[in-house]
Amino acid sequence: PPPPRLTPQEAALERALSRFAKAPYRTGGITPAGVDCSGLVMAVYQRLGLALPRTAADQFTTGEPVPPAQLRFGDVVFFNRLSQVKKSGPFLANMLPPATRFEVTHNGIYIGGGRFIHASSRGVEISRLDAEVWRASYLGARRFLQENLKENP
Repeated sequence: PPPPRLTPQEAALERALSRFAKAPYRTGGITPAGVDCSGLVMAVYQRLGLALPRTAADQFTTGEPVPPAQLRFGDVVFFNRLSQVKKSGPFLANMLPPATRFEVTHNGIYIGGGRFIHASSRGVEISRLDAEVWRASYLGARRFLQENLKENP
């Protein structure tokens, strides 16, 4: 079957995301010249006329919660501190202080097929949600896309 057609809003989101393809990582960055995870999310949605908070933790408190089985293109996925531990594994989850298990420290935008785009230390890249580190650190998702949004240049 042919791939599902994108809504005008999803097409606008796809265009905004393409502007950040392979952008380098820069703490506090919000442009294709350098961007961090929450800066990528904020900047992409800003191009659609949506004002999201600056940090991943604040973004997690807004939007509509989405169960994993209902993820769709454009939903924002959130992760805890475990996502930032080098060579992480399930055993490391028990070594982190309990509070960090619920601390939002990373996010990205779901693009379908079990994949999301995010700004990592290697720059903007696509990862799989079913990879061990993302499965172990997943906290939830939020939906920000609504009908009637307009793309801003």
